[in-house]
Order: sequence, then C-alpha cells, then structure tokens
Amino acid sequence: MADNKGVVKVRKMKKTDLAKVNAVDNSLFGKRRVTTWPFTFDMYWRIYEPDLCFVAEIGQDVVGFVGGVIESEERSKLLISQPRTMEIPGMSSPKIGWIEMMGVHAEHWGKGIGQALMDAFVAECKKQQAAVRIVIRDDDENLKSFLSGQGFKKSDFVSYELKTS
Repeated sequence: MADNKGVVKVRKMKKTDLAKVNAVDNSLFGKRRVTTWPFTFDMYWRIYEPDLCFVAEIGQDVVGFVGGVIESEERSKLLISQPRTMEIPGMSSPKIGWIEMMGVHAEHWGKGIGQALMDAFVAECKKQQAAVRIVIRDDDENLKSFLSGQGFKKSDFVSYELKTS
C-alpha cells in the first residue's frame, strides 16, 4: 500500500523494535489507546514474551504494531491472573489467536495500516487453525467499528465488575 510517505511493510517484530513500538503505544494514551492491557507494550513484552507480534513500517519508521499469542481455548475461561496456558492431558481444544495489544500511530490512521497488521495476524492464525479473539473496552467505538469491518462479531462473553470503593 502506498501513501505520500511510502509503502507500508508488515514484518515480524524483533526485540530491537521495542523502543519504536513503545513510542507508537505512548502516542495513543487516552481514548485512542486500546486498553486491553493496563501497561505498556514494553512491559507486556517483558512479562509474556508473546510469540505472535508484527510491526508496520513506512520507510524506517514503525507506525503500528499488533501483539498476541495462540493458545488453547481453555485460556478464555481463566482469570487474567492465572497461568497463560493450561494443558489438560488427553484433551485437545480449539486454538485461539488472542490479539492482546494493537496500535497505529494516530498520524497514520486511515492508511490501511491496521488492516495490514490484522491481515498478518489472521494469516498466522489460519495457518495454525486458530480462531481470532480480542477483548476491548465497550466504549471504544473506533475499535468496534474497525473490528466489525474486519468481520469480527461480539462474542457471548461479557466482563462484569463490582467497584467496592
């Protein structure tokens, strides 16, 4: 895809990309940041070492990223503080590709970068016969619209919270 600054290239993320990805992530705080995780991409990378991460570049600039994992479906039934994988001897369950963090620098919205990142993530999930899921804020209308355009449907799972203070 071309724009006035060049061609968008999507590739697997490397550890050396962390500073550039953090710059994109940090540019998106507030309503524009996808807050599926309460910490920075750098912290997410260091804690979980996700195996399915891509960056989008225009020239030498990282302008977007997507990070996630492919795991068995049981993970969806665990609390976030539980182990990230759960193996049950003798049982196999469907694989799920979880998009855990995603961002495109706001200056580059509308250029197909989110689409290119999603295409790369989904292609890898298809290779591994995994469905794709993402958890988002209910009030994130921009992301809801983007995901709907990608063919995502709202799932049956809903998160509830009781505030005690």
